[in-house]
Amino acid sequence: MSFQSLYQTQPAWRWLIGIGLLWMMLGMVLVPAGVSFNPSHGYEVSLGILLYLPTLLALVMRREAIWASLWAQPLFRVFLLLLAWAAMSLLWEHARRPWDELGRLLSVLIFVLAWQLWDVHDRFRVELMLLVASVALALCAAYYDIQYLLAPPADDRLVGDGTIATSNYAAALMGAVVVWLSQLPGGDARRFWLRCVACIPLLIFVGLTQSRSVWLALILCTVLSPLWRRRDYLISGLAVVVLVVATALVLFAPHVLVERGTSRRPELFTQAIHHIAQHPWLGLGQGAPFALHVAGMDFTHSHNVLTQTAIELGLPGLLLLVILWLMLGWRAWKQRYLLRGQVAMGLWVYASITLQFDMPQILDSPRPGWLLVWLPLALMLSQPRPQPPSPSTPARSADDLAMMRD
Repeated sequence: MSFQSLYQTQPAWRWLIGIGLLWMMLGMVLVPAGVSFNPSHGYEVSLGILLYLPTLLALVMRREAIWASLWAQPLFRVFLLLLAWAAMSLLWEHARRPWDELGRLLSVLIFVLAWQLWDVHDRFRVELMLLVASVALALCAAYYDIQYLLAPPADDRLVGDGTIATSNYAAALMGAVVVWLSQLPGGDARRFWLRCVACIPLLIFVGLTQSRSVWLALILCTVLSPLWRRRDYLISGLAVVVLVVATALVLFAPHVLVERGTSRRPELFTQAIHHIAQHPWLGLGQGAPFALHVAGMDFTHSHNVLTQTAIELGLPGLLLLVILWLMLGWRAWKQRYLLRGQVAMGLWVYASITLQFDMPQILDSPRPGWLLVWLPLALMLSQPRPQPPSPSTPARSADDLAMMRD
């Protein structure tokens, strides 16, 4: 399907939702953030106009079809249970502004539903969205790379602007782009080289952040990718580059890997366990403020998605998150011969490592963690279940099967 034919066959409201989804990803990098790297008010307002409002209106028009498609999936029901438990936790949190937390939970739900309205089981539409976002974010990465070379920061770690104004968040977002870019179909020569060229500033960006957890996640994801995506020259090339760079670091620059030690992660984990033990069943409540005191400093989150969830939502919330994540990984593995499954599988492996060290606030306003958790979930919820062939259904041709495995 060509871009022109896709444009002519889609209603205007679907394109508006697509623009909103694209802006959600780009705005994280382009729009200045508020305190603690929270999205600014202007960014939230723009998302309300471009994404939230069109999605809600479209859901009213297509509520029966969307509900019938999603409610039949256990993965979606577990997702709703997690959101419901997080919303219920506001009852014992006694938050000053509970509507803000409800709004954040609603924004997560709207993002997942918006993707269903944009996708509608169209492989080309998914590829188009991810490819355009990749190229745009690669241009942003190139800008930050040049800025770093012209004026290196005092700690020699690259950071961005907006919600990626910290090295780990910046690396995680750009690393996620590398992951899904590597999983896109090869296509013709022009598309292949576009993917290759876009990966260069993204990888340089991730390297300059010196975020070791993202490095580890990219290495494992790249090495494991042939398990679900074979015969791809870009993945093979990335695997070689990543392994060569990792070997060079170990042999010639080991100080980059060890000079910051464990970055207080074991101490943070110990403090987080103490908080969980104080409120094991109900937790403090969704978005409840707390502080972990380590080495004379106060940390406002646990730097680990599992302990952060247990602190806020208790053990029931942690159990729901683990079940959701395992179901998502299993479904992505079963759909590994399809585009959505390959992208979701890559992000699932990548996020399983990255979120153990930073970005634990996944039930929050739009931020890089959304692309690691809720994007693969949205992809798998929009993946149609395979139907058994009926006598009237023609058998798939070899070309059809080859396209599925692309």
